[in-house]
Amino acid sequence: MIFLKDLGLRGASLVAVYCAGQSLTACSQNEAITPAPLGSPFTVDMNTSANAALLKQGGYIVQNNVVIANTSKGYVAVTVVCSHEGQRKVTLRSDEFYCPQHGARYDLSGKGLNSEGRNGVMVYSVTQSGNVLTVS
Repeated sequence: MIFLKDLGLRGASLVAVYCAGQSLTACSQNEAITPAPLGSPFTVDMNTSANAALLKQGGYIVQNNVVIANTSKGYVAVTVVCSHEGQRKVTLRSDEFYCPQHGARYDLSGKGLNSEGRNGVMVYSVTQSGNVLTVS
């Protein structure tokens, strides 16, 4: 307690500046995070064991910073980069895309479902030829 008294006004100012700085980096960002654009289309062969999760509904993989998922609406691909704070953690959960970092949720068309996901998430085109998906 004596230490804090000795700091006086300068100490209180330092604490105020520190706390204000911390709140600026909290999860209150309003600007959308834009992921790097997809360099070029790529293919995913579902016959390989690494991609076998895509053979069942609810399964997904992450490849080239893209989450490719087998959903109730067919195959959907979105960026793995969450628009809330740029974390590379987007996954599929209960037929919607989800970032566990702060709970951002997105529907299968990329639209945000809560305040953390309000900026949406980038969706890519997926075409299928046999057991090969092309993401572009």
